[in-house]
Amino acid sequence: MPLDTPIHPGEVVWTGENPGILFKTDPDGPFTAMALFFRIAWSPAGRGSVLLLLEEPDRPAGWPDAVNVLVSDNRALAEYLMDSFIVKLPAFTDLPGRRHATFLDMTGGGPSGDPRSRYTETVAADGLQVALNWDELGTPTALELPKELTAAGENELYTLLVESRSPSIVVNGRTLPGQPATREQAGIRTTTAFLYFSETWISPKGTSQ
Repeated sequence: MPLDTPIHPGEVVWTGENPGILFKTDPDGPFTAMALFFRIAWSPAGRGSVLLLLEEPDRPAGWPDAVNVLVSDNRALAEYLMDSFIVKLPAFTDLPGRRHATFLDMTGGGPSGDPRSRYTETVAADGLQVALNWDELGTPTALELPKELTAAGENELYTLLVESRSPSIVVNGRTLPGQPATREQAGIRTTTAFLYFSETWISPKGTSQ
């Protein structure tokens, strides 16, 4: 999809990083633990970091009864991503855990490791320590997707995808059970554990969704 000009005519929706891990305990069953992390460099709601963690996606409960949480250092950004992006992803749209996720202020955390081999994002909040680990990383693949090939089907995506074949989610020292599922994106066979770097969403009509 080469551009006719070096300047994209659309409007930037947001840009940053968006790694995630989605687990199943039964390959034919629903997702049983889900984590999406965002490190946003620019958006209409500002910059910052956001973690959506659903340890019990199908349970209509939030913190502290269930580790269904939305953790961020920018609440406006967290709400913007939830309302304009996450809720439109088919895997997250109807989940009771997402609807009941409790907002928590992020108190610390950051990236570590080497995305050529092993990468980690840690997130801290009051009473909560989370480590997301991506191991057995694959070859980076540059993606340039029209809106029709994205999950929400609204905006164009430009990103670098690195799959993980051995991820883990650790919550307050507990490693959550499950394995990533296989998935296909734009004809690429990959997994539901992924690193998305340099992720930029652009509204093709110049109006962010």
